[in-house]
Amino acid sequence: MRQSFIALGLILLIGVSAFAQDKLVGRWEGVIQSPQGERPTNAIFKKEGDSYTGKMPGLRPGTEVVLKDIKIDGNKVTAKSDIETPQATITVNYTFTLEGEAMKGEVSADFGGQNMAFPITMKRVSTDPASAPTAAAPAQATGGGAGAGGQQRQRVDVPQPQQKQSIDYFVGPWSYKYVGRESALGPAPRDCTVTFAKRADGKSVEGASDCKTDGGAFKNTALIVWDEATKTMTFTEKLSNGVTLTSRGDWSSPISIRFAVDPVKTKGQSLQLRRTISIVAAHSFTVTEELSEDGGPFVRLGSAVYSKAGAK
Repeated sequence: MRQSFIALGLILLIGVSAFAQDKLVGRWEGVIQSPQGERPTNAIFKKEGDSYTGKMPGLRPGTEVVLKDIKIDGNKVTAKSDIETPQATITVNYTFTLEGEAMKGEVSADFGGQNMAFPITMKRVSTDPASAPTAAAPAQATGGGAGAGGQQRQRVDVPQPQQKQSIDYFVGPWSYKYVGRESALGPAPRDCTVTFAKRADGKSVEGASDCKTDGGAFKNTALIVWDEATKTMTFTEKLSNGVTLTSRGDWSSPISIRFAVDPVKTKGQSLQLRRTISIVAAHSFTVTEELSEDGGPFVRLGSAVYSKAGAK
């Protein structure tokens, strides 16, 4: 009997030691260089059998994501998370290098054809993941259905940025890469820069986009007029091929601007464009476009991520 208790004690001791010595399990804290600048972050890793689970704050303050496919190869750690957005599901990739009780690496994701990476550094502050405080709102499961392997997919309820609606938002220099297909409205893909300057009336901006493609360079011009009372804007674009696009955008929601674009005819085609601007931050927004040709169904034309020059 005494020998049985000793054996049981050894088994428990070995189990506790293995848990404490795991190179990843525990609570980690540090900083991430996010689109809003450097901010605190943390991670919680647990081990269940031979697999790891984890969670971290999302890329936007006040959000949390569940880490999946966590793998360790030597001192390298990789993981993924899925974030639902109004446009699509974005896969976020995490890569870390372990250095004892510290780790560093980056968080990266593809936004509209542009890969964005955010450096991150953390230190382990506890080997007990249960000691970790909740630093973000928990992920909310919705009717996502079962994914591969019978696992229930979760939809992360991501609070959206609350950018004040104002014509001043667009003022300044921007750069963007438009990724999509070529159409009668212009070539793609294309790399562009545009600077919007405020006009004397105080409620409109104008600018010219300088774009480069494999076929050469071209320039488009744009005029945006803002109506504060109705939270709407009129967008007039003159394309390099002679086509003029006129659209009206509804910015009553602080997170997006939905445009109704007047149909146009060019090169014997009737074209109808749909456009949505999603506000990401004070220095970033995305554009998604769909096109109907000759009365056909709307199909994806392209998208772009605008970044204000000089923003960190």
